[in-house]
Amino acid sequence: MSILNPSPDKIGTEEEKAKWEKRKEGEADLKRRQDTLEAQRVLMNITKPKEEGGLGFESLQYFVECLFDSDRGNSFFNGYLTRFCNNHGAVIASAIFDRSEKAFQEYLHGPFGNRIQKEGEAIQKLCTRKPGTKKHELLENFSLERLQAEIENCAPTLWQILTKACEARDVNTRRSKELVFITMCAMISITRSQKANDFQIVVGLFLLGSGASKREMEVLAHAGLSVSYSSVIDHIKTLSQENHSIFQNVIKQLMCSVVWDNINFAFRVESQRLTSKNHFDSGTSASLVVQYDPETKQNAKHGIAPISMKLERTTSKPKVDKSTCESLLLPSGDQVQILEQCLQWQIKKIAIDHKPEFSHLKKHLPGCLRVDPIDVHTTEHFPLPAMHIDESSLDGTIEVFEKIMEHLRLTDDTLEKHGILFTDGDLLTDSLVDKMESARRNSSGAIKGMKAPVRRFGLFHCKMAGARMVVNEHWGRPNSKWPGGLWWEHTQLLKRTPISAGWQTKKAAPWKQSHELIHMSLAAHILDGFRIYCGQNDFNAWAKVSTAEEFDTVAQDVYNNLFTTTAYNKQCDTLKPDTVLKNNILYNRDALLYWLLVTSIKAGDIGRVVLVLRIWMVMMRTPKTMPRKLFLHNWLVNISGKANSFKEIDLLQEHQNFWLKVIYTAKGVNQSWEWLSMISVLEEPVRDLLEEGSRYANKKSAFAKYRSDDFIIEKAGFLSTGINSEAVEHADDDLDEESLHSGTSSTSRHETGPSSNTFLLH
Repeated sequence: MSILNPSPDKIGTEEEKAKWEKRKEGEADLKRRQDTLEAQRVLMNITKPKEEGGLGFESLQYFVECLFDSDRGNSFFNGYLTRFCNNHGAVIASAIFDRSEKAFQEYLHGPFGNRIQKEGEAIQKLCTRKPGTKKHELLENFSLERLQAEIENCAPTLWQILTKACEARDVNTRRSKELVFITMCAMISITRSQKANDFQIVVGLFLLGSGASKREMEVLAHAGLSVSYSSVIDHIKTLSQENHSIFQNVIKQLMCSVVWDNINFAFRVESQRLTSKNHFDSGTSASLVVQYDPETKQNAKHGIAPISMKLERTTSKPKVDKSTCESLLLPSGDQVQILEQCLQWQIKKIAIDHKPEFSHLKKHLPGCLRVDPIDVHTTEHFPLPAMHIDESSLDGTIEVFEKIMEHLRLTDDTLEKHGILFTDGDLLTDSLVDKMESARRNSSGAIKGMKAPVRRFGLFHCKMAGARMVVNEHWGRPNSKWPGGLWWEHTQLLKRTPISAGWQTKKAAPWKQSHELIHMSLAAHILDGFRIYCGQNDFNAWAKVSTAEEFDTVAQDVYNNLFTTTAYNKQCDTLKPDTVLKNNILYNRDALLYWLLVTSIKAGDIGRVVLVLRIWMVMMRTPKTMPRKLFLHNWLVNISGKANSFKEIDLLQEHQNFWLKVIYTAKGVNQSWEWLSMISVLEEPVRDLLEEGSRYANKKSAFAKYRSDDFIIEKAGFLSTGINSEAVEHADDDLDEESLHSGTSSTSRHETGPSSNTFLLH
C-alpha cells in the first residue's frame, strides 16, 4: 500500500476518510467513462470495413443476428451465450427498453403478445370440458386449488403479470389475490370462447343454490362471472336427468331402503284469481339409502335378504311367545348389567364435560362400553323427486309407494331380484304402511301385494317421543304443594319463555326446547349429586384434586342413590318418604335413559339404542327369520363417514326437507311442484357447492391456505462453504480464447460440494 493510496483502516479523521472516498469515486467514474468510450469504439469497428481495420459487418443488426445464430455457430460458444443471457439477459433487455420506448412497444405486440395469446389458448382449453362430460362429473371434479395450480402451470407469464400488478406492501391482507386471479383467468377464457365456461357454470349453480334472483344472475352473466339464468336452468334439467339415471342404476346393483316424509308448502299469489289463490299444499319427499352389509363391510348386494324371508301377513297382532319375548323384547340379566355400566359411564362423562375442575380426569375415563356398534362408514343416499301427493292417508301412502317404484323403474321381477326393501319414516308412515300391507295381503305381485317392504320406525321421531315423555311426566304444576319440577327449572330458574308441556296440554311439547332443557337439567342434577356424595364442604376444591378412584366411587354412589328404581323403592319404604326426592329420582332415571339414547345414536352403537328401547318397552316385531343384523346396522346413517357422526334415517329426510323448503324453493310464479320435483334430486351436488363456497367467506381465517407463513426465523445461523457464491454465478461469463478453441468450459474447474314407569332396574 503506497503513501498516495493509504488503506481506509489507516485514515485517522472522518474528514480524511470522506476525502479518500470522494477521490475513489472520481477515479471509478473516470474509469467508467474511459471504458464506455472504448466500448463505443469497439462497436463502431464492427461495421467498419476490414481494409480500415474493422470487422466488416454490413450493420449492427446483421452482427447481432449472426451472434445469436445457433445453427451455424460454435456449439460451445452457443452454450456460453445461453448462460450469459440467462444471467444478464434481463438487464440488457431492460437497458434497451429504457433507451427506446418504441422497441418496448414492438416487443409487447410481437413476441410477448404471441406468448400471452398462447397462454390464453391454454386457459381456454383448461376451462373447456371434454365432449361427453356429464354435469355431475364437472361438479365433483371442480376444485379452486387444483384450478389455480393448473393455471399457474399452463400460463406462468400471465400469472406473474397479475401477481406483479397486484403486489402491495401489506402482504397479510384478508382477501386472497389468487382467488381473484383465478376468476380473472376464467373471465379471459369465456371472452375467447363461450364454450370455455366450466367456471361460470359452477358459479351459476352456486348462485342458484344460494337463492340469488334471476336479475342478479343475469348481471353477473353479462360481467363474465356466471352463465345466464336460462343456461343455469338448462344445466339444472340436464343434471336432474343424470341423477335420475344414477339412482336408477344404483338400485339395480345394490340393496337399498327408501325413506319418505311429508313436506308442506305455502303458495303465495300476489294477484289472486278464481283459479289462483293463496293455498297450502302437502306433498312428499323421499330418499334412497344404500344398505351396508356388516358381514362383508361393503355395500349390500342383491340376494342377501330375499323376499321369502318376510313372513306372509295373516294377522295384525304380533306373534310373541315366551321365547320371543325373552330373546327379542325383554332385557336379560346380562343386558341389564351392561345397561347399568353404560348409564354409570354417562354420569361420569356428563360430570367431566360440565365441570372444568374435573378436566384432569378426562384421560382416565375410557370410552363407553360397546354393545353392537355400527362400523364407521359413509352412507350413500340419493334424494328422489318430490311428489305432490299427500301421504297422510292410506290412499296417499299407496300412491307414494307406487310413485317411488316408478321413479326407481322397479317392476315385480326387479323387486324380486332386489329382495327385502326396508321402509323408514315417522310413526304415521309406519302405521300407514302397516295398514297398506294388511289391505293388500291377498294381492299378487311384489309391488301391488307389498311383498318387499319391511317397516322400520324412525328413531328420530322415537327420540322426540322420549323427550316429550320425560318432560310431560316430570313437568309438575305451579300450584303443587311439592316444590320442584321441570316447569320451575325452565321458567323460574333459567328465566325462559314458558312452553306448553304436561300430559293435560292439547299441544305437544316442542322437542328442541325439551331436548335442551333435559340436557341442562340432567347435568345440573348430576353435579349436585357429586356435591352431596363427595363428602367435602368445598366441592370445587375436591373436584380439582380428586383422583380417578375417588371419582369412580362417588359416581357409583350418585348412581345407586339418585338414578335407580332401587333407590326410589328404598325411599318409598321409609317411615317418612321424601316426595320431592322420590320425584327427582324418577326424573333422574328417565332423563339419563333418554340421554344415553341420544349419545348412543350419535356414536352409532345400535346395541345400546335397542337396550334403551327395550327398557321403554318399544317392541321390535322382527321375526326370527329376518336378517337382524342387517336390519339394525342400517337403522342409522353416517353421511360424513366420521366417528360419532351417525344420525337417524328419518332425521336425514327431515334435513332434506329443510333444504328443499328453505333453500331451493322457487319464488313467485316459478314456485311449482314441477320445479320442486326436478330440484329435489339435486340437493346433494348443489349443497356441496354451498359448502365449498362458504370456505371462501371474507374473513381472515378463510384464506389461510393461500398465505405464506410470516414467521421470522431468528438466529438461524450461517453455513459457510468457503466459496464465493457470486463468483460462482458469474464464472461462466469469463470466456478465454483457450477454452473457446479447446471446447471445454471454464466452469468445469469450479466444483461445489453438498453444501318414567319403565322397566325396573335393580
